[in-house]
Amino acid sequence: MKRILYILSIVSTLTLSSCNKDFLVENPVNDIYAENLLVNLDGFESMNYALLSFVRDEYGRLDISYGSTSFSSLPFAKSVMWSCGIDNTWGNNRHNQTRFFSYPKNIVAMTDGEVFLSLFEWLYKVVNTANMVINRAENPDVDWQGGSPAADLANKERIIAEARLYRAWAYRHLTYSFGDVPLSTEEITGENYRVDWERNSVADIRKVMEEDFQYAIDKLPMRSNGNNTKPNQAVARHYLGELYLAEGNPSSAKSVLQPLVEGGDYSLMTSRFGKDASSSGNPFMDVFRSPLYTEGNNEVLWAFLNTEDENVAYGNAPSIFMKNMWQNYYSNLSQVKNLKHSQYEGTTIKLFWSLNGGKGAGRCAISLGAFALYKYDNQQNNDYRYGDDAFVWHLYFLDENNTRYEVLNSKSSLINLKANSAMSNDNDPTIKQYNLPSTRKWSYVYPIFDRSDDDQQYNDMVYLRLAETYLLYAEALYKLGDATGAAQWINKIRSRANVSSIPASAVSIDFILDERSRELITEEQRRHTLIRLSQENGGNERLSSSIFKTRVRTYNEVSGREVRGMHDDDTPVLFPVPQKFIDSNTGRRIEQNPGY
Repeated sequence: MKRILYILSIVSTLTLSSCNKDFLVENPVNDIYAENLLVNLDGFESMNYALLSFVRDEYGRLDISYGSTSFSSLPFAKSVMWSCGIDNTWGNNRHNQTRFFSYPKNIVAMTDGEVFLSLFEWLYKVVNTANMVINRAENPDVDWQGGSPAADLANKERIIAEARLYRAWAYRHLTYSFGDVPLSTEEITGENYRVDWERNSVADIRKVMEEDFQYAIDKLPMRSNGNNTKPNQAVARHYLGELYLAEGNPSSAKSVLQPLVEGGDYSLMTSRFGKDASSSGNPFMDVFRSPLYTEGNNEVLWAFLNTEDENVAYGNAPSIFMKNMWQNYYSNLSQVKNLKHSQYEGTTIKLFWSLNGGKGAGRCAISLGAFALYKYDNQQNNDYRYGDDAFVWHLYFLDENNTRYEVLNSKSSLINLKANSAMSNDNDPTIKQYNLPSTRKWSYVYPIFDRSDDDQQYNDMVYLRLAETYLLYAEALYKLGDATGAAQWINKIRSRANVSSIPASAVSIDFILDERSRELITEEQRRHTLIRLSQENGGNERLSSSIFKTRVRTYNEVSGREVRGMHDDDTPVLFPVPQKFIDSNTGRRIEQNPGY
């Protein structure tokens, strides 16, 4: 593990500092530098595991001091930057750096926001590490350890394909987050360090992304290393299909997605399976409880292996923070604070969390509008995705005879929820509705009782799954005029969820977005989806009539609380380009995104 961490420390970034001339001519053979590491297949494998570690850190905390030896972290996972504070979720916990989760208008005052700089630098670390791998793989002296020219070439192409997929993955996040950004395809060294970057157009960047994804499709297998914990052809097909939709090319989207959705390599899980198959549950929730192929899961395209730092076999183990984000802070409820048990004096809260899915901080919550979507066709009592196994509707404790009893029924609290003063106060966006139910997708209880109230989690996680690909495919078919085909693929998802089928006449972009919310709530990088559809055919995501702002107004309102700024054309939706990058790029003027 120390070896990989050291590799990470030497990776170049877009804002690389100048190098010491003496260092450039040294030959430190006893330490791991890129010059010594990237000489054979084993070294390139190690660097690609370092890349994987960066990607897995999407579920880890936001670091706000990249480049220093002492990291300072915000209590938010990176992933919630794209899944919180939109139409189906809101910010439920105050922090100055993420006030816009609750009040979108506040984003205009956040040009210097460290969260955006953190995202920007993290994603460019991925880009430039990938560039290092891609560029240095062309060194003719590399020992690809294949034993034959054909095997050597196959090893080389696989390494490059993985790195190119990581690079395109990072640019996907960058373009949906910031719009036009610098395009870098060469490793940055002391010899080509630049301060004259320009913001390349999203269209130009997507051309490179398309080539990267296509290369990965051509060179990677449909499955990787058994459990799909590394990127593979399926992941590349999924993202390339989405890219084609963003470019207004549904025909190409259909073509690239078809082998994935209609082939036999992956399928929706429609029967009980996995380690919890004998306990209460359903096939939908089994997908999250047992996310690995070796556990019987044939749906997950990409899974994140997760383990405690001291047990990790390779790479590093970022602190996974998803439970902390999405599991509500139920111990702050008065009904829970007053709980007592004679056998658990001093550990009452540990007992409570051990019975209720593990401790969370409730920093993000699901909007009332998103809950209402499950009531389509009056199916809420049938829908596996809305039931007791999918959401924390009930809170439990033990009586003195150690018999479980119900402390709180969240369904009645949800129905009667009214706006409180915090919801209408722009200066104090803390909402703290701790009676709202939480999704169980990220639940985790530490197996040792004394750590039942631990913030961290160490279970394996779903990152990307076939159900989302089905919905992309349905969107492509709908845009090609095949509403019947679109309904067919949507109904495969609805059938697995145990709800009614829809006719072709019901299919629309809004319905697809509704179904994405019902199926993918808190998983989907929802902000990306709304921006993509708002920008379709040259659309402006900032217009109050855009899909982004229309849906936020429609589904993220509470009686007595207006979603600030979503009625205005001038409220930004894209994130601000970090001011530190603008200021450091002295060789060329960088324009800030509109609205800041």
